[in-house]
Amino acid sequence: MTDSPRRALRRTAPLVLCVTTFLAGAGLAYATHPTAASSHAAFPPPMPPPEAVPALTRRADDVTPALDPEPTEPALEDVPSPTFAENLRDGMVITGASAHRILLFTFDDGPDARNTPRLLDTLDQLGVRAVFFLTTHRMEGRGAWAEQNREIARDIARRGHLVANHTHRHLQLPTLESDAVLEEASRADAVIAEVLGARTWLLRPPGGSRSPRVDRLLASRGYTQVLWNLGTGDPQVRDADAVVRTFTRVLAHRERSYGERGGIVLLHDTHAWSVDAVPRIVSWVRERNCALLEAGEELYDIVDDPRWFHVARGERDPSDAAPAARFDEVTLARRQGRLADETRQRCERVASR
Repeated sequence: MTDSPRRALRRTAPLVLCVTTFLAGAGLAYATHPTAASSHAAFPPPMPPPEAVPALTRRADDVTPALDPEPTEPALEDVPSPTFAENLRDGMVITGASAHRILLFTFDDGPDARNTPRLLDTLDQLGVRAVFFLTTHRMEGRGAWAEQNREIARDIARRGHLVANHTHRHLQLPTLESDAVLEEASRADAVIAEVLGARTWLLRPPGGSRSPRVDRLLASRGYTQVLWNLGTGDPQVRDADAVVRTFTRVLAHRERSYGERGGIVLLHDTHAWSVDAVPRIVSWVRERNCALLEAGEELYDIVDDPRWFHVARGERDPSDAAPAARFDEVTLARRQGRLADETRQRCERVASR
């Protein structure tokens, strides 16, 4: 059933005002946290698949042997999430808040033939694995452009990254009728399943725009929503230096104002300058770790899996946000010890040049 023109005007007027406000200078709010674009977003307290993709299980080269030589159960760190993160379904809303200096890189809006292949090569060189939130209208159809993007999606999976849902047409979900919200999510997964062999379980709503109704609808299909807390402002700029400056400023702001020492980084693989910024951000993090190591502080740990942020939803309200990511003492000591050794060697090599 369609709305009358007058009712439709009342419905769309707040959205027009929101867009106008954003364009007038609310870009930093978008960079610092997606709740600026959300009509409801709880925030935690501070602190067989196609032959083209033969193996969809994530890499195991980062596995650390358990402390017990004969463990009865594998530690969480030893069980990486598979490509579609089915182990992370039905989770509380992930905001990116973290009590530790962990960083997870995520990329929205691709695949993009101009930039995503170069990004994949860059991530390989850096030894970084990420989460790709795909906008699937780019992969649909019979044309060469769509087929090229489908092959890029296969390459994302082949290289060990997680594949996630960014809807089909990148529409603001709270502005849609309920059946259209579900269609945006399910159609995206239908395209992904056709190309890669399975549906996804992680979903990022475009613009981070949410509402209690949208949260309930997505939860009914088992999705875990993944937002971010470390925006880079890359849609609002045109050069990599500006992206890096925004990242470092937002990182400092989140720790100073909210006690968040790390989190989920938002970038877009549809922009050349965003791809250019990735090695600079990683270089900055590694240089910063040299100073932190000397000071005896916790180091920045670039993680490759959102499982550290995941908390099962259970009977909680679908709009409830997951608590800040936190390692247990054994896992923290293990990861920091390994990272300290790597950082010490890297910093010594740099100092000897």
